[in-house]
Amino acid sequence: MRLIDVEVFLERERQIMEERNVDRGTKPVLKELDDTVTDYSILSHRWINNDEVDYKEMTKLAKMENRDEIRGRSGYQKIVKGCQRAKGDGLEWLWVDTCCIDKRNSTELSEALNSMFRWYQNSKRCYAYLHDVNDFPVTPDPERFAASEGWPEWFSRGWTLQELIAPTDLQFFNKDWELIGEKRNLASTLEKITRVPSQVLADGLTSYCPSVAQVMSWAADRKTTRVEDRAYSLAGLLDVNMPMLYGEGKKAFLRLQQEVLCKSTDQTIFAWNPTEGTPQTCGVLAGDPSHFRDCHDIIQMESRELCWRLPELRFVDVKNSLTRGTLPMWTSEMQAFHSFITTNVGIQVWFPIKRYPGCPLVLQLVLACRRGGSLWPVTINVVPWRSKCYRFVGEVGWNPLPGFYEYSQLVLTRELTGAPTGIVIDEVDGVVALLRGKCAAMAGTKVDGRNIRPVGVTIAEIHHITRQVPEISVDIIAVLRFLCLLPYICIFYAIIAGWTSWPAFAVAWLAIILFWILSEVSTIIPFTCRCTESASPPGEYVINSDAEIVLLRGEERAVASIIRGETILPLQSLRFSRQLTLAAHVALIFGEFLADSSTAMVTLLELQAVATMITHLVLLVRVWVPLRNWAAIQALRQPKLTKYTFGSRGSGVVFALLLLRTEKAEGVLHELLPVPNSKEWRKWKAVVLDRIRRRGDFDFDSSEWDDGTWTDTEKEDLIGLFQDACDAYRVFKTHFMQSVS
Repeated sequence: MRLIDVEVFLERERQIMEERNVDRGTKPVLKELDDTVTDYSILSHRWINNDEVDYKEMTKLAKMENRDEIRGRSGYQKIVKGCQRAKGDGLEWLWVDTCCIDKRNSTELSEALNSMFRWYQNSKRCYAYLHDVNDFPVTPDPERFAASEGWPEWFSRGWTLQELIAPTDLQFFNKDWELIGEKRNLASTLEKITRVPSQVLADGLTSYCPSVAQVMSWAADRKTTRVEDRAYSLAGLLDVNMPMLYGEGKKAFLRLQQEVLCKSTDQTIFAWNPTEGTPQTCGVLAGDPSHFRDCHDIIQMESRELCWRLPELRFVDVKNSLTRGTLPMWTSEMQAFHSFITTNVGIQVWFPIKRYPGCPLVLQLVLACRRGGSLWPVTINVVPWRSKCYRFVGEVGWNPLPGFYEYSQLVLTRELTGAPTGIVIDEVDGVVALLRGKCAAMAGTKVDGRNIRPVGVTIAEIHHITRQVPEISVDIIAVLRFLCLLPYICIFYAIIAGWTSWPAFAVAWLAIILFWILSEVSTIIPFTCRCTESASPPGEYVINSDAEIVLLRGEERAVASIIRGETILPLQSLRFSRQLTLAAHVALIFGEFLADSSTAMVTLLELQAVATMITHLVLLVRVWVPLRNWAAIQALRQPKLTKYTFGSRGSGVVFALLLLRTEKAEGVLHELLPVPNSKEWRKWKAVVLDRIRRRGDFDFDSSEWDDGTWTDTEKEDLIGLFQDACDAYRVFKTHFMQSVS
């Protein structure tokens, strides 16, 4: 740590003022010392551009021709006043960031920035110079301090946050260097100005142990000259070290969060709030400290507390529907679930999750943190996409499925870019899977063209949304009859034999079977009603697979009804009814064996017992089948389906993009057709996307792309690709004319 020798500096200043010359035998003004064993003071101030004194000017001042100009700067006067204060306080050394760091040396600069919090923390006294006030402010003044939210500039700067928190002894001075207050006496006022709790200001970070989200919230509205400093100024507060790479822009804040994840299990780092400019799908890490503006009261939860606050947890893989085990109570091993594993793919961690009814796009994720005034944990939504999960900040419009939380290991993407468009659905279940299967089984209109990799493209016109009027289709009735065949046989035996052995048996058995059928019907019965004029604006999704592309078109609420299913009875009630039915069934089995078997119907009773046992096994299997895989299945009420079969996937994807009404054409193209990173594919993509955006014709002329650098093979490939696009455009025009006629 390089410090100013207060006595030497003041003596040099006296010589310059009185004698205009400096004794060549004067000691160096700056000296390297160990901050852990040296008593020193430190200056905190707001930098003024082009008015500060740097390292070279500080050391070479006596020999400089422009030393009078340097000494006249406000930055130099701050050093003089700071040294005078330090001398008056009996301190021999002073540190000032403007002149004690040689910023020409990037290694020294990086080391200093990483050490700065410790340097302020180890100082005996810190002088905070407020250059724009006469008295310490107690109320905001928006007119005077319009650029800093009504408070002096010192309170709005990024670096001064750690300079406020780190020192034990902090004194405030006005523009005339008069003492106007001390941190220990102004803690409550400072809390109102900065949102930093008074306990932190009084006792430091160690005693308060704030969460990552709380620390970020204190810096949410602070400004820095360089965008990278918004991240670098928080490193010390979060107890991390990181290389300082000026020029990386907002990536600095991403790197800061990654460093925090490497040494902390604090999940509040994921509890940030989106702003107006946040895309609907994005990385799970915040792009800027401003996303933590409303996180000042978010605190961590221990794994034991999280387990107590949630219903019964189950181990489950996101891609595996079968329950693997149960966590009836907290165990010490559960603490490991809060650890982060950072890989080249993303952040691997266990979370309790819930799904939304029939929605393959969004999962609700439970974080091990809560707001100070609440007992319940904070939740966020994520979108699984090709082995990674992205943050989803859009409106889901549905409550999660009631019932169990599932402890599952997820891989969260840490990148700020590369998020899915939210339009393409790869993993499907419920009614979406039924629709895709139905479209795949259809015979579509075959399109003339190259036959390389056939793909079907189906336009599904959705005109209904789920809500009120229950209707049972013929298919559902047929399925119910099949499911209930075995119980009907058991009822037959109960009427013939059971009545003689136990009169109440037949009635009870019949009631159980009817109750079971009711739960089955209530689960798969669809709700449909026609869209009203108040429906939301149009919305579209694309269901994607290797050989089938289904384009959902219609009103947004109508499309959402296909993506997100709903049942008559809550799934938790259905699960409870199944378990209740199973328990009653067990009681009947034991009652049957205890009944009087001395009658002539003993053979029929034995057959009835066997049939009852078989039925019990069937019910037992049905109880443990996860409800989310089948309970949200609904009838589609015959949407209008129009299918075309293209000879190549490229032409099918171009056709789908021409039909889509989206500004995310490039993202959808990448998701439906991952383009190889070759010269001809890049050229084809650029030309086709330009045509799609402009809604121009697809008459491609070789002069648009042939610059004379293509080989014969590349030309042949490009001509084939453009021919696929022309085939798609030709079908699009035909389909459009038919739809408007």
